[in-house]
Amino acid sequence: MSSQDALAAMRAKLATLDAESSARAALLDRSRTEAVAESKEKLEKQGKIQGEVFVRLQERNRRAKAAGGWATEKTVGDRHDDEDDFGFEEDETANERRAGFRPADEPELTTGRRSALRSAPAPAEPAGRHRRAAHAADEDDFGDTDWLAT
Repeated sequence: MSSQDALAAMRAKLATLDAESSARAALLDRSRTEAVAESKEKLEKQGKIQGEVFVRLQERNRRAKAAGGWATEKTVGDRHDDEDDFGFEEDETANERRAGFRPADEPELTTGRRSALRSAPAPAEPAGRHRRAAHAADEDDFGDTDWLAT
């Protein structure tokens, strides 16, 4: 092997090493750029959260000062307008109708079970010991009750 052949082989090897080195440098530059972009994004997100926390702490301190320095949960706690909202609305008219309440301007219902119950004839007078209870004017009056009857 001549010195010219050895020099060409070394130059080829040096070019290969140089290409590999530049590829590694490019890979490092790309990963560094990605890391910088990711850390910048996380820092902005964290800065936004810290800003919100700072605003809350300022509001808490303002409330404590307004309450005369008393930093209790009631004075400095977060207040929500929907604390009494349980996710449903109570409909009082439906409850009143179930209880039998009917406004004066609403016509009486004539269909269904209630009308059948109202048009049913009065029951016959009960026999036996229950006869006295049927004629009693006050249902809480137990003076005429036969306590020994079974």
